Amino acid sequence: MEQQTQAVPTPQITRESRGRQLTAIPWFSAMLSVAAQVAIWWIYPSIYSKQLSAGQWQNNPQLLTYSVFLALTIFCVLHRQFKGLINYIFLLIPFILLYTMYQEMTGQQIVLLALLPAALVLIHFRWLNLQNILGLILFSGLSTLSLPVVIFYQQNTYLTTPFLLSLLPLLLSYLFFMTSLFIPRGANKRLTALAFGIMLLLNILTLPWSIWTLAAVLILFFTWLILINLNLRPRFRMATFSILQAITVLIIFLQQK
Repeated sequence: MEQQTQAVPTPQITRESRGRQLTAIPWFSAMLSVAAQVAIWWIYPSIYSKQLSAGQWQNNPQLLTYSVFLALTIFCVLHRQFKGLINYIFLLIPFILLYTMYQEMTGQQIVLLALLPAALVLIHFRWLNLQNILGLILFSGLSTLSLPVVIFYQQNTYLTTPFLLSLLPLLLSYLFFMTSLFIPRGANKRLTALAFGIMLLLNILTLPWSIWTLAAVLILFFTWLILINLNLRPRFRMATFSILQAITVLIIFLQQK
């Protein structure tokens, strides 16, 4: 009797699968989200630095490139909800860029920049149980302290306690606007977003009252009442929340004394 041989999958299938995963990424939404995240990270440290006597613009295209690819990695990972091998390919990019930057920056800065992509890797492991509010807090904290702090230090060669404290609205904005990406459904999503939204609202109400303050308040109410209580399409979710976060954060930062 002739033995029947089973067809062995070829590497081409794997390549085709990866190609489908890449084409499945909504690239227009990705570019909007990347632009919003880069604006959040760069604009405020640069403005704050100009208010200091030692502050001056430092041209660092490598750090800017790193921030762009890190923002793209964050979009792809959160858009895919920490699923798929393609995520690990994107997560390799920030580490490769950091390797090329280690001669231009201090070891402390490299470590600080590496913490956020490292945290994204850890959140993928389900046995760590970080795809919940704990992962949200970890992601928000590192997104707040990683790039903004390094950018500020690059501009001034030192850190100040007032600058670090002034990043509190940024932390609260990550906790509020990214809730739906870590807690995608159920009452826990609405209650968590409500709690962090109230904290962010109280921070906004400490600002001088103006049309911009009112706009930030309206964005918060609209986001919680409409966007968080509804299930946005996955292809629009990350970009929508990133843009609204950027607008809210910049309104707050530009009005801080």
